[in-house]
Amino acid sequence: MGVGPTGLVGREGELAELAAFLDMAGMNGAALLLTGDPGVGKTALLDATAELAVAKGMRVVRGSGDEYETDISFAGLHQLVGSLPDELGRLPRSAREALEVALGLGAGPAPSQIAVLNAALSLFDGAAKERPLLLVVDDLHALDQASRAAVGFVARRLGGRRIALLGAGRTESDESFRSTGLPELEIAPLGDSDALRLLSRRFAHLPRRVLSTLAHEAQGNPLALLEFAGSAASTGASGGQYGQGVGWASGQGRDVRALYSARVGRLPYRTREVLLLAALEGSGDIGVLEAAIGPDGLDGLAPAERDHLVMVAENGRTVRFRHPLVRSAVVDGSTGEQRRSAHRRLADALGDQPERRGDHLARATTAPDEAVAAVVESAARSSLRRGDADGAIARLRRAAELSPDRTVRRRRLSQAAYVAAWVAGHLEVSHEIMREAEGDPAARSLSAAATAGFLVLVTEGDADTAHALLMEAIEQTPMSPGPPSGELETALFTLTLASQYSGRPEHWQPLSKVLAQLPAAAPAAAGSLGRVHHDLGSVTDGMLRRLDEEIARLKDQSNADVVIRTALTASYLDRLPGCREAVSRVIRDGGAVGLSMPALMFVALDDLYTGRWQPSADAADELIALSEETGYHLFAQVGHYIAAMAAAQRGDLDACRRHCEDIWGWSGPRGLRRLENCAHQAAARAALGAADFETAFRHATAICAPGVLPPFNPEAVWSAPDLVEAAVRTGRRAEARRHADALRDAGVGHLSSRLALSSATVRAMTSAAEDMVRCFEEALALPGVEQWPFEVGRARLAYGEALRRQGLNREARVQLAAALGRFEELGARSWEARAAAELRATGMTRTGRGKAGEALTPQELEVARLAATGLSNPQIASRLFLSPRTVSSHLYRLFPKLGITSRAELRDALEALPAEPSAIRP
Repeated sequence: MGVGPTGLVGREGELAELAAFLDMAGMNGAALLLTGDPGVGKTALLDATAELAVAKGMRVVRGSGDEYETDISFAGLHQLVGSLPDELGRLPRSAREALEVALGLGAGPAPSQIAVLNAALSLFDGAAKERPLLLVVDDLHALDQASRAAVGFVARRLGGRRIALLGAGRTESDESFRSTGLPELEIAPLGDSDALRLLSRRFAHLPRRVLSTLAHEAQGNPLALLEFAGSAASTGASGGQYGQGVGWASGQGRDVRALYSARVGRLPYRTREVLLLAALEGSGDIGVLEAAIGPDGLDGLAPAERDHLVMVAENGRTVRFRHPLVRSAVVDGSTGEQRRSAHRRLADALGDQPERRGDHLARATTAPDEAVAAVVESAARSSLRRGDADGAIARLRRAAELSPDRTVRRRRLSQAAYVAAWVAGHLEVSHEIMREAEGDPAARSLSAAATAGFLVLVTEGDADTAHALLMEAIEQTPMSPGPPSGELETALFTLTLASQYSGRPEHWQPLSKVLAQLPAAAPAAAGSLGRVHHDLGSVTDGMLRRLDEEIARLKDQSNADVVIRTALTASYLDRLPGCREAVSRVIRDGGAVGLSMPALMFVALDDLYTGRWQPSADAADELIALSEETGYHLFAQVGHYIAAMAAAQRGDLDACRRHCEDIWGWSGPRGLRRLENCAHQAAARAALGAADFETAFRHATAICAPGVLPPFNPEAVWSAPDLVEAAVRTGRRAEARRHADALRDAGVGHLSSRLALSSATVRAMTSAAEDMVRCFEEALALPGVEQWPFEVGRARLAYGEALRRQGLNREARVQLAAALGRFEELGARSWEARAAAELRATGMTRTGRGKAGEALTPQELEVARLAATGLSNPQIASRLFLSPRTVSSHLYRLFPKLGITSRAELRDALEALPAEPSAIRP
C-alpha cells in the first residue's frame, strides 16, 4: 500500500530523509526547511517527524506562524520560549531578562535584538543538555518578522549543539526566509497511484469512480484528497455531482477551507467560542484562554479534539490547531461582534502584557475611544523601548484611528511618521502617514512640524523650510518650567539638527534664544546638544561628568534613540570610544535602519580619530551607499566628509578631492554651510600633508578667519591646528598667533586629551624660540594623548621642524624619526613623506625599520631591556634612579628607533639587534 511507519502514504522517501536529519541533528545540530504548496502534507510530515523524535528520546517544542499576529514582534518566539519555563528560569539573569522584556513577560530596559537572539539560542542550548531537542516551526511564512529573524539566527548556529530545527513554509510565500540559505526539502504532490491508495485506505466504501474523480480534482494534494473525500462520503455525492462547480484549480486553499468551515460549524457554540479565543490569542497558551473564558470553559475544547481539529500538548499548557486552515475557518466563521467580544476577553486576560493587551483592545474597538487609544499609544511607547520600531509605528497609527479628537489624532499620526523616518528608516511609510495627517484640517502640531521638518531636511537638505516649520510651531508652544519632553523635545532636537547642518546665523541665533530659556538637561537632550554645538568651550566639568555617566549606562541601554543622541553629544567631546559597543549594536540589530545611519557615522568617526583609517573609510562608504539607497541624502554627505578626511590623512589627494566636490556640489546650493566647512577641513588637511601650505591656508580660512572661533562652528575648533600650521609655514606668524590665542581662550583643552594636545601644540608652534622646547615637551607629556596617534605624529613633526629651523639637528632627528614611525604605522603616506624630507634636511637618512638598535643610547638600551621584562615605568625608574616621566620619554624615543609600536614587541626587537650599523645614519 506504500504506507510509511507513521501511517503516511507515499512519503517513504521524505520520512527516510527526515529520520536521517534527526539522527544527524541529535549529534551535531542541523536545520531543515520543508517547502511546498498549501495542503501538500508539510504539517503531516512535521507531526510524523515529531512522533519519530519522541520515539528516539528527543524533546519536542513546537510553534507556528499566525497570520493574525504578524504585526506583533516575537509572537512566534513567544510560543517556543513559553514551552520551556524551567529552562528560562535557569538562564543567566541578563539573558533571562532580555527574553522576558522582548516577549512582554517582564519589564526593564529594552534589550537589543542581538541580545534577544543570543538569549533564545542559550535557552534552546540549555534545553538540549539532557537530551536532544527538536524545534518544530510550522507556517514560517506567517511568522512575525522578529520571530523569523530569531528562527534564522538559531538555525544558522546549531553546529555542535544537539538541536534540530525543522520548519515548514509555503513555496510561494517564503522568499524572505529562504534567503537565509537553510537546507530545503521540497514536498511534492502525491502521484496518481499514491493518491488512489490514500483514498482507498481511508474511504474504502466509496466507489472506485468517485475516488478516481476525487484524485483528479485534488491533483495529488493530500489535504484536498482527504477533505474532499470526507465531504463526498458524508453527503453521498457521486463523482459527477462532486465535480460540478468545485475544482481544486479554482483556488487551492479555498475549497478545503470551506470543508473545514463546515466541520467547525457543526461544533457546539461553546466549542466555537473557545476555538475563536485560541485563534485570536495566537500563542496557544492555555492559561490565557482559561483566564479569558473562565475555569470551566476549557471543557468546550473536547469536541474539537475528538474531531481532530485541535491538539492539546501532553503537558496541558498549550493548544494548537491541526492545520492553519482550521484557524482561518474558525475566524472566518465568526461574526464581527463575536471577534470583538473575544478580543475584549483576551485584553482583560493580558493585563500584565501592555502591548498584547493594547493590540486586543484595538481590535475590539470600532468607534473612536480615547481611553482605548491611550492604552494603545502606551503600548506603542513600550514597543519603542524594546527596540520594536515597526510595532510602535503600527500601534501609533491604530491609536490615531481610535482618537476622537482630531488634534490628538494628528499628533499620534505625526509621531508614527517621525518614528518611521528617524528610527525605522522607512521614508515611504513616513510620507504616507504624513499625507494621511495632512488630510486632517486640525491645526499643525509640534509632532507634525518635527516630522515634516525632519523629512525635508534629511531627504532634500532644505534646512530653511525645516527651520521655519519648527520655529513657528515652537514659538506657539508655551514653555514649561522643567526640561522639555515629548513632542517639544522631539521638535527641539529636529530644530537643532537643522540649525547644525545649516550653520548660518539666521538659523542658530533663534535656536540659541530658545535654548537660553531651558534648564540643564540630560546629555542626550536637544538642549544639551544645542549648547555643546553652539560653544564647545562652555561645556563644564559637571556636564562632562554627567555625559560620562550616561555613556557608562549605554551598555544596558537598548533604546536606540537614546544611544544615538548620547553618541551625538559624545562625538563633539571625543568620547565616542565609550559609545562604540552601543552604537555597533544599533547597526548589528538592523531593526532601526534610520538610526543605523547615524550609528555608522559614529563608528566611522571613532575609527578616523583613533587612526583606523581603512575601517573608517569602509564604514563611510557603507553609510553613503545606505543613505543613497534609502533616500537620506543628507547623511550621505556626512559619509563623504569622513571618507574625505580618511583620504586626506592617508595622502590620497584624488579621493579626497572627489568627496569634497560631492559635498560642495550638493550642500552649496542648499546653503548647508556646516557641510561646506567639513569639506574645507578635509581639503586643508590634504593640502598640509602634501606640503601645499598656501592652499591649506585658503581652505582653513574658508571655515573661519584667523583669530576667530565663531559659535555654531565646531569645525573651526577642529581645524584650528590646520590653520595655525598653514599660517606658520606661509609666513603669517601674526595670524597664527592670533588663532592659537583664540583656541586657548576658547577653553576647550579640558574637554578631552585630543583637544588639549591640539591647543598645546598650536601654542608651541607659535611660541617664542626660548619657550618652544618647553611648550612642545609639555604638549607631548599630556596624559592620554597616545590614543590619538595622528595628532601625536603631527605634534612631533612640528616639534622636529621647529628644532631643525633653530639648527638643533640632533634633537630634531629624534622627533622627526618618531613622527615618521607614527605616520608609517598609520599609512599616512603624504605626512610620512613630509617627515622623511625633514629628516633628510637634518643631514640624516633612515634605512629600513627595525635596524636602529645601535642608535640607542646606553640608558635607552637599559630602559628597553627592563621594559621588555614586563616592568612598569615606575619600577624601571626606581631601578635606574630616574623619574617615571624620564623613562616614558626614553621609551617614546626608542620605539621608532627599533621600528616597533608597543612593549610587546620589545623582546623580539632587542634580540634582533645586529652588532652594527644604525637605522638612522649621517
